[in-house]
Amino acid sequence: MLCKPDFEEIIPRMEAWWRGELLDRAAIAVRAPNGRPRREIPDPGSLEARWMNHAWILDNAEASFESTYFAGEAVPIIHPNLGPDYFSALLGGRIEYREGTSWVAPFLDWDSSIPFEINTDSFEWKWLHDMYRLTADRSRGKYLVGAHDCHSGGDALLAMRGGTDICMDLYDRPDVIKATMAKLEKAVVQFHDAFWEGIEANGQRGHASSWLSTWSPGRSNVIQLDLLALISPDMFREFFFHELVVQCGALENTIFHLDGPDAVKHLSILYDLPKNCAAIQWVYGAGNGPMTRWLDLLKQIQSHGMGLHLSCEPGEVETILTELSSKGLYLSVGARSTEEADAMVALASKLAHD
Repeated sequence: MLCKPDFEEIIPRMEAWWRGELLDRAAIAVRAPNGRPRREIPDPGSLEARWMNHAWILDNAEASFESTYFAGEAVPIIHPNLGPDYFSALLGGRIEYREGTSWVAPFLDWDSSIPFEINTDSFEWKWLHDMYRLTADRSRGKYLVGAHDCHSGGDALLAMRGGTDICMDLYDRPDVIKATMAKLEKAVVQFHDAFWEGIEANGQRGHASSWLSTWSPGRSNVIQLDLLALISPDMFREFFFHELVVQCGALENTIFHLDGPDAVKHLSILYDLPKNCAAIQWVYGAGNGPMTRWLDLLKQIQSHGMGLHLSCEPGEVETILTELSSKGLYLSVGARSTEEADAMVALASKLAHD
């Protein structure tokens, strides 16, 4: 791989990580500037174009890869992205774009007739298929292509209804929510199945877990339910857990994105996810850092046989590698130089332990 010459070396280690095994050290992905000045890419001229212009998105990603050093398990990956509410847009929502983020304004009225089926004639659906067609040749032998983010199920309803309304619906319309979730389960399987041919058209080896950029030997994506922060464990189990199981069945490898302290109360349920959900990606949220503050929680997760996918600061790497088992541990971190990046990878080897 042009942007990652030692790519083949990470494969046995990452295969072991997905199995929850320890090959030789914890997986650690370190990205650092490689000393080359970043190639300037002319601005396409509008906010809309920065989100939607296929060629500009690829030019920008490639310029970033060219000036980045990928140490350890870090791999150059592009994952086409129209924002976290892309799935809801496929169901009829209208995406509002801003710099760095986008969202769908609530639009679901239970009195209206919405099929909860993916609109394959929508702009968003066609945009992503076009993106993968263009990416196939440009990425071949250079970098990997990943799947789009997928906030489906309860998160789709959160986007479509809004936080207050969906929480009230769980009390007022439980049967409607259950019937809708059954439809959304069919839609998410269609979503996960739809794009693999385009992703794999460049002949790449393996896949990547969407926006986490974590290499996987099989088809992979992040699964998530940010709605967890607003509901009880009983509601999670009753209404939304099965959809996550369905997603695991549609994928070969998954990582669960656990977002913030208000979601921790659901951990005991997440331990019941299928075994191909290999790890919890813990995000502590604004004002709740650093990662080393959460060592007790992270040890608890490991004690239940789940792997960990953690983003941390360089100064935390040694403590985390010392305190946590290297088995099933994946760290994502930035460095200021190639030397610092290599030193972190060497530290992971030095501190490896069960």
